[in-house]
Amino acid sequence: MQAPALRKDLVGRTIELARNGWGKTHPNPMVGALIVEDGEVVAEGWHERAGGLHAEIVALKNLGRQPHEGAELYVSLEPCSSTGRTPPCTVAILEAGIRKVVVGAIDPDPRHSGKGLEWLRKKGIEVLVVPPEWEELSNRLNFIFNHFVVGGHPLVALKMATSANGMVAERAGFPSRVTGEDARADVMRWRSLFPSICVGSGTVIADDPSLTARLPDQEWCPVRIVVDSSLDSLSASFAPRRVYTDEYSDRTVVLTNQRGMNNSEGLSIAENLGIRVMELPGGQDGRVRPSSIRQAVADLGLCATYCEGGPALARSMLDEGEVDYLFSYVSPKVFNSSEALHGPDLSKLSLHKPIEVGLGEDLLRHGYL
Repeated sequence: MQAPALRKDLVGRTIELARNGWGKTHPNPMVGALIVEDGEVVAEGWHERAGGLHAEIVALKNLGRQPHEGAELYVSLEPCSSTGRTPPCTVAILEAGIRKVVVGAIDPDPRHSGKGLEWLRKKGIEVLVVPPEWEELSNRLNFIFNHFVVGGHPLVALKMATSANGMVAERAGFPSRVTGEDARADVMRWRSLFPSICVGSGTVIADDPSLTARLPDQEWCPVRIVVDSSLDSLSASFAPRRVYTDEYSDRTVVLTNQRGMNNSEGLSIAENLGIRVMELPGGQDGRVRPSSIRQAVADLGLCATYCEGGPALARSMLDEGEVDYLFSYVSPKVFNSSEALHGPDLSKLSLHKPIEVGLGEDLLRHGYL
């Protein structure tokens, strides 16, 4: 490996470009690319959306001419070598006259992994893969894609916000501000990455959340999944909750089991509101099986879900080993009231490759389970 010939700043730039596709490329990965001539970046590009042009092609188009002799291509992920909704990028690279390609990460998809690099090398193009510590940066960006293509099933992430003493609310059944503004803004950023968000019926009843990603420049709504074994959140006892009546209500899906399907009132209200209800197998406790949630996400054609609990749903998913990735926000606040609501004990969980981020007075720790 010719490590001295690689420039970490250019590798980092490809990752910055890739992030422009944040949440818009599913089930494809986020990818960034740039063309370098005589040590200077002359064109950049990124994959904007699924079905759109790949990053390498965008960079070549943005250049608007044939690359100069000796031009290099830096790309955050191995160029594709097969024809899908777009032609293979390897052919475009060869036809453009690029003679050196620097790759931030090898495609984890077992159907394609390494084949693009092998094809380019056979065509006489120099191919360099960055060192493992740099490669991890590219891999981590696409942790949803990587899990989906390697495991063959959607990634389930769990987000929990707890006080310093492990509480998720000052008073059970009522909404609480556990974390500060910085942490809440960060949650919105992660919501905007995932194609779906999942909560239990208790959260819908107690908090009446909108479950949208409210960003500085826009509001975006993922598919909203409500796990409700009894259809209690659709009861006439409550005013219709926002997820069932707002402008994004057609993006709300309720997961229930036989118990919920026997709730004629709840089914009637769902039908009148135009809310989709999916019946899933129930467990011995009468609740929707956590393993069925992952399958439902797959049946909806989605590659991942961001589960925000509450605590009952979180405990069941953790107990059944149905969480792949954890986002744990911890506040310095202490909730000592006898009415405070305990969250699941996250201290027993060991995260693989954890990342810690300070967000105002709060701390986010996230990683693979």
